[in-house]
Amino acid sequence: MISGGSSTATATLVLEKTETASLSPRILELRAKIHSEEYLDNAIQRIAQVISSKLVENPEELKLRD
Repeated sequence: MISGGSSTATATLVLEKTETASLSPRILELRAKIHSEEYLDNAIQRIAQVISSKLVENPEELKLRD
C-alpha cells in the first residue's frame, strides 16, 4: 500500500510479510539485491541518469502539472 500527501510529496510504503516458499526465485533475488548498498547506489545513479537525459531531450515533458 502506498499513500502520499498532496503538498509534502512524501509516501509511505508498507510491505506485508509473505512466505518465501511461495515466492518466485526472481522475487527472492531482488529482495536480496535491495539489501546491498552497492546495488542501491547503482540503481539510484541509473535513475538519475535517465531523468537527466529526459530533461535534456524534452524538458517540457517533465514539468509538474497543476
